[in-house]
Amino acid sequence: MVSQWLIAPQVQFVLQPLVSLSSAQVLGYELLSRPSAASANLSVEEFFHQASASGVAVLVDRILIAKMAEYLEAVDPDVPVFINLHPDSLRDPVIQSYVEPWVGRVVLEVTERAEWAIGELETFLRRWQHQGGQFALDDFGSGYSGLEKLVSVRPDFVKLDAQLVRGSDQDRVKQNVMEAVSQLASILSFQLLAEGVEEPGELETCIRLGVSIGQGYYFCPPRPWEERPRIDAEVERVILDQHQRLRGAQVTIPAIYDNWEYHAALMDDLMAAVDSRARLDLIANAIYRTLKPHSVTVMIATGAGLQPWISVGHAHRRLMSWEHPSLARQAFQDGALALRQRMETDAPQNGVQGELNRLLGSPQSVAIFPVGSPPWGVIGADFLVPDSWSDERLNVLKTFARLVTLVVEKPSAVPENVLSRH
Repeated sequence: MVSQWLIAPQVQFVLQPLVSLSSAQVLGYELLSRPSAASANLSVEEFFHQASASGVAVLVDRILIAKMAEYLEAVDPDVPVFINLHPDSLRDPVIQSYVEPWVGRVVLEVTERAEWAIGELETFLRRWQHQGGQFALDDFGSGYSGLEKLVSVRPDFVKLDAQLVRGSDQDRVKQNVMEAVSQLASILSFQLLAEGVEEPGELETCIRLGVSIGQGYYFCPPRPWEERPRIDAEVERVILDQHQRLRGAQVTIPAIYDNWEYHAALMDDLMAAVDSRARLDLIANAIYRTLKPHSVTVMIATGAGLQPWISVGHAHRRLMSWEHPSLARQAFQDGALALRQRMETDAPQNGVQGELNRLLGSPQSVAIFPVGSPPWGVIGADFLVPDSWSDERLNVLKTFARLVTLVVEKPSAVPENVLSRH
């Protein structure tokens, strides 16, 4: 049936809202394809499963992506649109040429259900993110390799599989799994999205467990754009009432904030922090969540050199002596940004050390700003991939460096046991 559709392809598109579970606002839409005509007696899921099994998924996606482009130009939603492509399609140059102009408009979804090698996709996904694009790991919880993919490709969104969400308000095991993924979201800096929400109890469970975005028939079924898919006032009330109850009960919701609310909450937390180290820790983690680098490090000046004090991720944790040249020393002494977009290393590539380098990776792009007025230290972040620092990323790091200068007093001393966080 798929082969017949390829001869005379016809498709309809519908949109389903993605809803903030903190503000009850529509944050985006998923664009869903409905192949028709020759595939009329196949369900949508069966159609795409057959396309994948018969090895024509890329051919199908080439046709769909061209039609999606025409559709999106016509309807022009004013929020991001999530589109689901087969993993093999994202390695196809033709499809890449279609999606790359949409960097700011679409979020690519890569399903966990299909077989795909992490390394083959990682190069494209890293380039996509570097250009300002976002992608989602779809159907999380439906297979056995999801955790490996989650850690390796560092998605911007993770979509919980509908089967995991469905009935979760009555299933403690499902709640435990969702809560664990919610905790991972705060560590790995992705937004957690629940698919298949159909009942008020499932919605309330998602909010309680820290899921930040919801999608499903409870909010709105998939509809053509002409029918303006929106959520109604009753659903908004349920979301806001659930938050009111949880806040009244002083329940912590890890993903409660939208972006602007998050920044306001960060300032509240900074003002409430009891000492400089607590404030630095909050800012370092905010940088880590925002930029998603390999690591973030704050160093303070001592008589012997620059001493790492706060670190998030896999960061350098040894004293950088004044006697040895380094980007950190350059940033501190010049009182300005020190940037390197491609690092050279003399690390051996053979033996145990070489295996460790290949396993853990070595930072290749590093940016460091001085902090304090006059400077008393530096704050820096790094990426494993060369040429990762765009102007936008540098501006973010610069803004956080200014925030450190504004709200953190000069540390009086470095603790004997320098605290770090992986």
